[in-house]
Amino acid sequence: MMCPTCAAGKCELDLIRSACVYDDASRAAMLPYKHGGHIQYAHFMSRAMIWALRDTDISPDIVMPVPLANKRLWSRGYNQATLLARPIARAFGVPMDLDSVSRKYRENMGHKTSAQRAQNVHNVFTVRNPDKIRGKKILLVDDVMTTGATFNELYRVLVEAGATAVYGVTFCRVAHIH
Repeated sequence: MMCPTCAAGKCELDLIRSACVYDDASRAAMLPYKHGGHIQYAHFMSRAMIWALRDTDISPDIVMPVPLANKRLWSRGYNQATLLARPIARAFGVPMDLDSVSRKYRENMGHKTSAQRAQNVHNVFTVRNPDKIRGKKILLVDDVMTTGATFNELYRVLVEAGATAVYGVTFCRVAHIH
C-alpha cells in the first residue's frame, strides 16, 4: 500500500519504507515510546524497520536520525529517532551521523494540516558539516511519517549540501490525512 504523500508524487526521497501503518495497534506502541519514556520499544520497532528495508537495494553511507531541536531533546530526554537509528546503522554496517544537521525549535506539528506542516518545517534544518554530507547516500530514520514534510525538508537541505541520494525509513506512516 502506498501512502497518500507518495501516491500524489509529493515525496522527494529516493526511497522510503515504513514498517507499518499508523493505526490503533502501532499507536499503542508509538505514543508510550515517543512521549512516555518507554524506550525499550526501540528494540522491536527498529527490527521491524530493518525488515521493511529487506527487499530494497539501497546502500547508505550514513544513517541519520531526524534531528530534534535542543529544547525538545531536553524536555523529552532522548531523541526517539536516534534510538531507532542505532541498530539500523549496525545492520547496514555504516556510521550514524548525529551532528551534521541541526534543527531549530518550532511548535509541535500534531493536528496540523499538510500545508501547515510544510510551512512549520521550512528552513528549520541547517547543515553544519557539509563535508560529511557531500557525495554520500543518506538513510534518514524517524518514528512516524505523517505528511512527509519533515523528510522533504531534510531532503532539500541534504541535496543542497551535496548528498547523492536520500532514503527514509520509519516505524509507521499515516495512511490517511484528515
